[in-house]
Parts: sequence; structure tokens; C-alpha cells
Amino acid sequence: MSAGTPDRSRRARKRAKRHVETTQFDAFARRILRAYARRVAEGDVEALRSLAGLSSEVDAVTRLAVAGLRKSPYSYSWSEIADRLGVSRQAAQMRYGDRTARGALDRRLLDAGLAVSVATLVQVFADHFPGVPAASVCPGCGYRFPDQVLDCPTNATVRPLLRRRRGEDPDAVARLTCEQQESLLKAHSRRITRAARRAGTEPPTTPAYQARSLFDPAGKDALS
Repeated sequence: MSAGTPDRSRRARKRAKRHVETTQFDAFARRILRAYARRVAEGDVEALRSLAGLSSEVDAVTRLAVAGLRKSPYSYSWSEIADRLGVSRQAAQMRYGDRTARGALDRRLLDAGLAVSVATLVQVFADHFPGVPAASVCPGCGYRFPDQVLDCPTNATVRPLLRRRRGEDPDAVARLTCEQQESLLKAHSRRITRAARRAGTEPPTTPAYQARSLFDPAGKDALS
């Protein structure tokens, strides 16, 4: 009995799980995605929907990863997580925090109220910008965009106000990327989107437009 123990020990060592670095996992996942895209590109049009749906899966598993990093024994702060994601602390918390916060107005707007600065509006707009090409969910709050809608409730609120006030702080506005500035000034932003209606801040359609939000007490947000 005892003579066989060393053999079992050797077999156990041989079966020991090989440690794989996270970077190797990352490279493997990227290879799989590229291979999947090639398969679809070779004529499998029916799989296109499933391929596109992987973006929501990535968002979901990223949220799980963030939740794990936030818990003990790691207890990473939102600032540390945001730094790795390349976004602001508020944006990281809104997107990956409690589900009830997703799609809600950015806390920075609510905290500042009527005193909100152009610099804050610029940062909020940038954090919630869907990107080019547009993502399927808002990178700032996790809001899932309906068809033909590219503003989450936060940017539906910020967009008309920032357009009107952009001349107050040109240096702050200049921090937006070319794509973000183009999006801010596009004529299509006049459209009343479903996101704007949900936010309760419809863009004006007549000169008699009345205030509908905390940020437009005088009803002056009509776009020229």
C-alpha cells in the first residue's frame, strides 16, 4: 500500500493544472472572435445576429469581473477601476454598478443642478458618447439603445444644453474629440428620440417651448 503512494503522488503532479496567464486568455479570446468573424464573412449570414450579440455578453461578463474586483479581499475602488477602463469614476460606477443606476441621469448633473458648468457638461457628454461606430449600449451608464437612438437619457438632456452654452467655455469644448464635436452639432440631434422622451426633456418644436427640466428653468434651450 505504502509502496504505491509515490506513484500516486507523481501522477497527481503530472495532472496538476497548468497556470495560464491572463494575457494568454486575452489573446485566445481575441483569436476565437476573429475566427468567428471569418466564418460569418464566408457566407453564414444567419450567424451575423449571434456575432453582434456578443457585445452584450462582453458587457455582462465585464460587469461580473468588476463586481468581483469590488468585493473583499480585493476591494478595488471605483477610481481604480475607472482608471483601468479609461473613463471617469462616475461613468464606471453608473455602467458597472447597481442595476438600478443604469440608464438613469448622470449623478453629476443632479448634484450640480442649475450650477452645472460647461466643463462638467463636456465630461458627461464624452463619458456617455456611444462611439464611432456606435456601441449597442451607452459606455457611461449601460443604457441599451433602441433602434435609431444614439442618446441615452443623460445625453438627451446634456446635448441641447451643451450646444447652447458651448461658447461659454471653448477650451472645455475643445477637449471633445472630433467625432464627439461632430455628433454634438449634427442637425439630426433636433429629432425627438425615445431616449429624450424617457428623460423628460424633449427638444423644442415650437417657439412656445416651456421649461421641462431642471437645467432649463426659462425655457431657452430651443435649438436655432
